[in-house]
Amino acid sequence: MSPPFSDAKPPAAIVNGPFAQTEVSIYCDESRHEGQRQQQFMVIGGLWLPRNKRGEILAGLKSIQSHHRITGELKWGKVSRAKLPGYQAVVDFVAAHPDMHFRCIVVDKTKVDHDKYFQSDRQLGFWVFYWHCLKQWMGNGNTYFVSIDFKPESLRSGPRRLRQVLENECIKRGWLKSLDCVDSRENLFCQLADVLIGAVGYEQNGLSGSPAKQQLAAHIARCFGRRDLKGNDQPSQQRFNIFRIWS
Repeated sequence: MSPPFSDAKPPAAIVNGPFAQTEVSIYCDESRHEGQRQQQFMVIGGLWLPRNKRGEILAGLKSIQSHHRITGELKWGKVSRAKLPGYQAVVDFVAAHPDMHFRCIVVDKTKVDHDKYFQSDRQLGFWVFYWHCLKQWMGNGNTYFVSIDFKPESLRSGPRRLRQVLENECIKRGWLKSLDCVDSRENLFCQLADVLIGAVGYEQNGLSGSPAKQQLAAHIARCFGRRDLKGNDQPSQQRFNIFRIWS
C-alpha cells in the first residue's frame, strides 16, 4: 500500500478507468464502515457517468420510480419483497446504459492496522480508503466532479484533505474540478450508489437474512455478467468493478 496521503507527485500513466477527455461525475457512498462489528468487510464505492448525460439518466430513473411507485429514497436498507420489482428495474436500466460505471473497494476490517498505517487515526484510514477507491480510475484527461454523501461532524474535515490529494493524484492525468458533500436524500445518483454498494457488502459479508436482498444482489450480478458479487477484479475491468484490499 502506498503511504497514506503522500505528497509525492504521481507519474503520468495509462489509467484503467472509463472515459477520456470527458467531464465525469462520480457519486460516492460507503457501507459498514462503522458499527456492525460482526461484519468483516467494509465497502466504499461510486457511480461514474459523463456529466452531460446526467439529465437523460435522471429522467429514466425517475420514470422507473414513478412506474413502480417507489417513493422516498432508493436505499439498500429499504429493499423488500414488495419493492423488489422496482429495484430490479432500476438495475436493468443501469446495466443497459453503457455510460454508467460502478467501482468499489472491499476492505477487510480485521486486517487493517490503524496504528501502523494511519497513526492510530480511524478517520484518516477511512479517507485513505476513499482515495484508493477513486484514484485508480482517475486520468485520461478527464475532468472530475465528485459528490460524497454528507458525513457526520467528526468526518467533515476529511473531504478537504481528500480533495487535495486527489488533485495531486490527477497531475498530468486529469483534473479534479470539485469534491462536495451532498445530502443523499436529495441526490438520486448517490442513492443508486448506496444500493449497489449495499448489495456488494451484503454478499461479501455472507449475509442471508433477507430473501429480497439476496434476489436483488443476484440480479445485479447477472445483469453485469458476473457469477456473484464476491469477486476481486482487476482495475481494468469496467462497468462493474470490485477490488479487494487486505483480503
